[in-house]
Amino acid sequence: MTDASATITAANETVARLLELDEDPVGSDLRAIDPVAGPDLESAVEAVERSGSVVETETTLDRGRTLELRAVPAGEDTVALLLRDASDRVATRRKLQRSNRILETLEDGVYTLDEAFVITSVNDAVTSMTGYDREELVGSHASMLAGEETLAMAGEIIERLRGDDSDVGMIESSIRTADGDSLPIETHFSSVEFANGRQERVGVIRDVTDRKQNEHALRELNRSARLLLGAADERAVYRTIVDAATSVWPSATVVAYSLDRSASVLEPVAASTDDPEVCPPGSTVWKAFSTGDGLDNPAERTEVATDHTTVDPTEHATGGPADPTAAEPSDRPPSFHRIGPGSVDEREADDAGTSPQGHVIERSDGTESSGTRTLYATLDEYGLLRIEFSDEDPAGNVAESVELLAANAVAALGRVDREAELSKHRETLSERTRQLQRLHGYNDLLRRINGALVEADTLEGIATAVCGPLVEAESVSFAWIGETYRTGGDPRPVASAGAGEGYLDALSAAADSNDVPVDHSDREPSHRALDTGSLVHVPDVSDGLRGSPWRERALVRGFGSVLSVPLSHDDLEYGVLSVYADERGAFEGALCELLAELGDTVADAINSVETRRSLQSGSVVELEVRIDGPNAVLPRIASALDEPISVDGGVRQADGRSLLYFTTEADPTALPESVHAVESVRSLDGDADGRVEASVAATTVVDRLTAHGSSVARLVADAGGFDATVTLPPAVDVRTVVESLADRYESVELLARSDREADGDAVAGSTVGPDGLTDRQREAARTAYLGGYFEWPRGSTGEDVAAAMGITQPTFNRHLRTAERKLFAALFDAPADE
Repeated sequence: MTDASATITAANETVARLLELDEDPVGSDLRAIDPVAGPDLESAVEAVERSGSVVETETTLDRGRTLELRAVPAGEDTVALLLRDASDRVATRRKLQRSNRILETLEDGVYTLDEAFVITSVNDAVTSMTGYDREELVGSHASMLAGEETLAMAGEIIERLRGDDSDVGMIESSIRTADGDSLPIETHFSSVEFANGRQERVGVIRDVTDRKQNEHALRELNRSARLLLGAADERAVYRTIVDAATSVWPSATVVAYSLDRSASVLEPVAASTDDPEVCPPGSTVWKAFSTGDGLDNPAERTEVATDHTTVDPTEHATGGPADPTAAEPSDRPPSFHRIGPGSVDEREADDAGTSPQGHVIERSDGTESSGTRTLYATLDEYGLLRIEFSDEDPAGNVAESVELLAANAVAALGRVDREAELSKHRETLSERTRQLQRLHGYNDLLRRINGALVEADTLEGIATAVCGPLVEAESVSFAWIGETYRTGGDPRPVASAGAGEGYLDALSAAADSNDVPVDHSDREPSHRALDTGSLVHVPDVSDGLRGSPWRERALVRGFGSVLSVPLSHDDLEYGVLSVYADERGAFEGALCELLAELGDTVADAINSVETRRSLQSGSVVELEVRIDGPNAVLPRIASALDEPISVDGGVRQADGRSLLYFTTEADPTALPESVHAVESVRSLDGDADGRVEASVAATTVVDRLTAHGSSVARLVADAGGFDATVTLPPAVDVRTVVESLADRYESVELLARSDREADGDAVAGSTVGPDGLTDRQREAARTAYLGGYFEWPRGSTGEDVAAAMGITQPTFNRHLRTAERKLFAALFDAPADE
């Protein structure tokens, strides 16, 4: 008891014990009995005196004990104080408060249920997960969140736990949220019995959405990895990664871009949306690809996003554009750019056009949509993967999943690249092998033809020796040779072989009809080769079919390509060799070169046969012609010497040079300086008639007449041209010779023509001639003859003749002796060895 002055007037023994006093407190000042509790006791007394009602409170002693205080009015100026030890109850209450605070801070949800599965308590995490308020949940049946199957399973587990003397059960299931969505959860729960015998269930709920999403992503990544192992090309790789990303994030927009190096753009190859745009240099997608810079901490990079938002991560501080050059290939893992939702004020960013970090935001329209997140994963030098999440931030570790998907794609693209290179290399090797085999076959074919040409002694024999083997070559269907030097005009077929029956008849008929193009621009290749004097290759007969009658006739017979080679030796055109294949492009490359070479060989063979035939002929045609050509070599020599020169003859050299032998009374020493084509001159020793040997780097009129099988009986050159008397074999067409000369010189005038018997001496019934001599042996004999080697005294020594021919003297001696032996063998009717 206390009086009005806060003095203790009465107290029992319990008071001293509770206040931990060593003596009776009666008579003590209430404020002095404990430094902490004293003021609280005095305040309670004053409150009772003021209000006249009961006051209840708690106080803590200096030594830490907590007391429960009840102050009651006990009469005038008297207050009764009732004290009770509350230390244990307060400690329990504080523990409970602390536990509640811990439960409310947990990310996992905590709940309690009674035996009837009625919710008795939940923490804030449960309300956050479900979207329900605490008042809606507490007192409601658990079926509000969980299905009947889940509750039945929980009941069975609880009963089993009791029998097994276990503590905690676990269920993986799902609960319904306030929005009607299904939330995957994992719950751990146990049964708790209170002191009063009441049973309750206590459980913890964990949101496993991220884990489920990561497991789903991992399964899709494993599946896509297996598919990528079997991807046949780059397009299949891009399609696979887009399908995998769409399966993991169905609501995302996924586009895979491939670098088009020729156009320098990123071309969308596969996408989850229709008609994605090509991204040129300067676009956001291009810059994400070209810079290849990832964001280590996407949370630090926050920008306002809009529909079709593109953020330039390189336009920082300066605001300048990024370098559009693609990054060099590297071994680093794919890098990422993240554009995520942030706290930037949208109105301010929209007005300024940039975020506070200085990243330009480009918009294709004015519609704003916050919360967009975009990931860019560079696929090394191959391209880029772009994934845009237009809704809320997706569950799971998105960046890591995209990184793994991109890394798998890079590995697959590298494998596809290597396999493509290997396949291309194998195809190249295979094609080279086929070409070598084909070339080997062609070379064998040419050797056979060359062997047959050595034995052929007529034009018909040469043509047959060529055409027959040619059709044995791969793809060659038909071959024929036509001559023009005897008949003039269009080529006359001499020999043919292969599946070309009727084609030559139609060709001849077409030449006489009106279906040949007026400008001759697309005549049959044989005619064009003769017109131009050059090889004509038609790789595709069907190309330009309209307006070309010959092409239709060729296609009817199954010809796909044609090659026509003119047969010419020096300036003399003998005819044409035409070859037809049953497929397009058959004469490309080596075969074309070999056939061109074969054309030269055939022309040389014809020239040799015709030369021998002309020399063996019993009659000749003699022509007297005037040729005007002041720019030719001989007229320029005559002009330089200031007098006409009489040409004794000439020898064509193998290297394109010619040796000319002429007579002049002038000094020829200065000719190499005054006439460009003249390389050297030499006066023949011991010749009092002024005979000169001149080496010229040009084809002379003597060479051209000889090539036609002509023999030059007389040739006088003056400053304006030539006067010549030549003899031709009767089989040679005079018009062809005259037209050939007219093509080379300003004008050719035929002054006279006569037929006469050929000159020749017969000894022992044989005609002396150069049959059996090689070209080199004939050249050596003719050079020695014209150079005065056989005269007495000699006009040239063996050394002089060898020097003129450009060979050594022993070689000249060997050629000359062999030629002499063959000539004497023919004279005396005895065979001569080579």
